[in-house]
Amino acid sequence: MTTESEAVPLVLFLALAALFGVLGVFLLLRPGRTAAFFADADARRRFRARDARALGAVFTIGAGAFIVLGSIRLAAILTGG
Repeated sequence: MTTESEAVPLVLFLALAALFGVLGVFLLLRPGRTAAFFADADARRRFRARDARALGAVFTIGAGAFIVLGSIRLAAILTGG
C-alpha cells in the first residue's frame, strides 16, 4: 500500500473523531437543551441533564484519545515509519 492510500482513511478518521469531540463539548455546554432533545415520553426514566453531561464527557474524552492516537499513526505513516 502507498502512503496516500493509508493516509486518506486516517485523515477521515481524524475528522470523524473531531466531530465526535465537538458533539461531546456541545453536550457538556448545553446539558439542559440536550436532555430536552433526547427526552422520550415512553421511557422508563427521563433523560436528565446529568446524563447529558456524562455522555458529553464520554464523547469528549473518547474523541480526544482517538485524535491523539490517529495523529501519532498519521505522523508515523507520513514519516515513513
